[in-house]
Amino acid sequence: MAKIYERNPDTDEVREREFGMYDENGMFTSAYMKKNEYSGMKEKDIIAKEMTHEEPPYRNYAREAIEILNRMERKIDALLEQKERKENE
Repeated sequence: MAKIYERNPDTDEVREREFGMYDENGMFTSAYMKKNEYSGMKEKDIIAKEMTHEEPPYRNYAREAIEILNRMERKIDALLEQKERKENE
C-alpha cells in the first residue's frame, strides 16, 4: 500500500503512515483496524503507541574510542617491530 510521509515542523521528525489509515475526520479506518496489530485497541491507545519513540541503545563512545586507539597502538607496534627486524637483517 502507498505510504504518506509527514514532517513535524517543530522537531523535523518524519513519520510514515499508510494511505487509507485515516478517514477524512482523522479517525482510523475500520479496514485499517481490522488488518493490523491495532485491532482490539482503543484509539487513544493506538495514538499513544504511535507517538512513543524507541531510543537507540546507549553507546559508550569513550569506551569505543579507547578500543580503537588500542587497536591502532597494536598495529603501530607491529609495524615498528617489522621495521626493526628488517634493519637487523
